[in-house]
Amino acid sequence: MYKRTLAQSFILALVGLKFVLKNERNMKIHLAFATLAILASIFLKISNLEFLFVIFAITIVLIAEAANTAFELLLDFVHGDKYHPDVKILKDVAAGGVFIAALSAAAIGLLIFVPRIVKLIAKT
Repeated sequence: MYKRTLAQSFILALVGLKFVLKNERNMKIHLAFATLAILASIFLKISNLEFLFVIFAITIVLIAEAANTAFELLLDFVHGDKYHPDVKILKDVAAGGVFIAALSAAAIGLLIFVPRIVKLIAKT
């Protein structure tokens, strides 16, 4: 087995991130929402604990999307371009995991941001 240095491991991880950012539309969407959530966190001056929840939710969604991409690429590599109902189910289940993470992140965002936005609107 090839032994990598720590620096090589970081570089390869960055190559993987670059790939998923360049090639996966959904990762771009998740990053756009992540950016909005971070900007809203700053603008609305949420607490450190609330910000921790926001960052944790973002992280879980991005990890889930990266894992889903890797799993789909692996299935395509092993099975090829031919349609198979079992491969479809495997991909759908992995995508469902990303969906659960995204719904959870949305719920966290709503719980943290909506009351502050309502309060801000009520002041005007």
